[in-house]
Amino acid sequence: MLIGEQLTELFGIGQNEINRALDLQKEVGGYIGQILISMGAVNEIQLMAALSKQFGIPLFDKESNPEINADFYAKITGLIDTEYLLRQRYLPISAEFEGGTEDTPLKCRSVVFITNDPLKSSVLDYVSKVLGCNPVLMLAAEQVINELSRPLQTFEKDLVSLSIDDNPELLREMASEAPVIKFLNNVLSNAVELRASDIHMEPSEQSSRIKLRIDGVLHESETVNEKLFLALVSRVKLLARLDIAEKRLPQDGKFSTKISATLIDVRVSSIPFAIGEGVVMRLLYRERLTFDITKLGIEKDVAPTILELINMPYGILLVTGPTGSGKTTSLYSMLSSLDKKEKKIITVEDPVEYKIDGINQIQVKDEIGLSFAACLRSILRHDPDVIMVGEIRDPETAAVAVQSALTGHLVLSTLHTNDAPSSLFRLIEMGLEGYLLNASILGIIAQRIIRRNCPFCSKPFEPSKGLLAKFPIMPLYEKYKDVLGLKLDMKRGTGCRKCAGTGYRGMIAVYEVFKYTEDLKEQFLREQSIIAMRKSLVENHGFRSLREDGLLKVIAGTTTVEEVLRVS
Repeated sequence: MLIGEQLTELFGIGQNEINRALDLQKEVGGYIGQILISMGAVNEIQLMAALSKQFGIPLFDKESNPEINADFYAKITGLIDTEYLLRQRYLPISAEFEGGTEDTPLKCRSVVFITNDPLKSSVLDYVSKVLGCNPVLMLAAEQVINELSRPLQTFEKDLVSLSIDDNPELLREMASEAPVIKFLNNVLSNAVELRASDIHMEPSEQSSRIKLRIDGVLHESETVNEKLFLALVSRVKLLARLDIAEKRLPQDGKFSTKISATLIDVRVSSIPFAIGEGVVMRLLYRERLTFDITKLGIEKDVAPTILELINMPYGILLVTGPTGSGKTTSLYSMLSSLDKKEKKIITVEDPVEYKIDGINQIQVKDEIGLSFAACLRSILRHDPDVIMVGEIRDPETAAVAVQSALTGHLVLSTLHTNDAPSSLFRLIEMGLEGYLLNASILGIIAQRIIRRNCPFCSKPFEPSKGLLAKFPIMPLYEKYKDVLGLKLDMKRGTGCRKCAGTGYRGMIAVYEVFKYTEDLKEQFLREQSIIAMRKSLVENHGFRSLREDGLLKVIAGTTTVEEVLRVS
């Protein structure tokens, strides 16, 4: 069977996608499987499974194979050009050796390679000729090959013999050296493999650090010397089309790349510190995009309220929380749930992180006067049904957002506050009148991101009496067990290779939600007290705080108490 037929049989790939890939193959050449990956029709793991069945080559299982030790690498690199093999995506993982004494030279009797391209006969001929034995092949995704090949990749080669100074040409030459390019590719591959959302490059007087933000928490990845760090920063700035000579002012840019068959957009931000220049790269995974509102972590007793609010004809719905709390993802999910054929949706964002089909997105450019407020004024002339404002950050934007809501538009936006009730008081602080808020606000959602327990190493957890006495776990269970179909199933991750020993893998949001009803509006105008507002929400509207929503997820075994306390 052809590879397209294999993919159809194994994974139900449609004939239309196969035909499109065949047309592209005629135009640009290449393997049909790689074209299907670039189209997003399959992922590399699915392709490897199909190739395995087609050619009868077994799949490599990283979990069931022992770590490859340094002694093996030392022996194999002395016998064959491993750099050439790695460029061809062939990695030796085990071998049987003989000899290696003073009297008998070291020889290889058999060798096993992993590869994602088993059709390179020239590589197989090269191995047979140099080692004198036929290689055994196993199939693995490029991400696995990259991870296991790191001990073979050396980055300590001398960079260009250049002094560290501010000469742009010298910096450009240093950033273009092969060891720098290889090291940065390695950093990006490691970040993608560990599902990192950000890469932080921080200067230091001793040794500079590279950190990865995984599931919302920073982990130090490695340290580098001053010369290599300077070259890495310059390399990133070159890729992002930034001025490598400018070190006094912050800069922002972006670039796109493909790592282990994964397409990622990289947002780059550089900023001058007292001891050097720091860089943060935000990784946006195109193939992982999902804006399904049912998968955000919203409990089923508040989901109807949110769906009711986003289907209102006009008014303002606010999503609040600090930077990195998933507000934009929630807004995109809400927009994606709307009927984009019957409604005109326009967004104003800074930056536009994800491009969504059917939604008109505007990029704010403050340097030319295209601010949030300026965009909003022009948007109203285009007669939209729904407007999303990336952030209400100043009184002018807040005033125009309220005006838009009062003239028959549904406005979705974000605000930086600690919880949902305090959002009203933040808008009052911005200079808006209470009666305008009462006429425009529909409801408010506050959220935080917490880490999920690792599904591969989580085990049942018996809470101590002290924990049960300190937190209202059992009262919440009794209150919501019937409403939410809740089961007492507390778990805790023990740490494994799949979660990098943290016990957590993946993220979920915790929410607090309230609809701004008439009685709340009257109370707000009368008292303007956050304590009275919160008390009324709890007593009369079944309001659940962020911490309580998180503890419900602890009860269900989704996360731990420590994670909930970290954000609430």
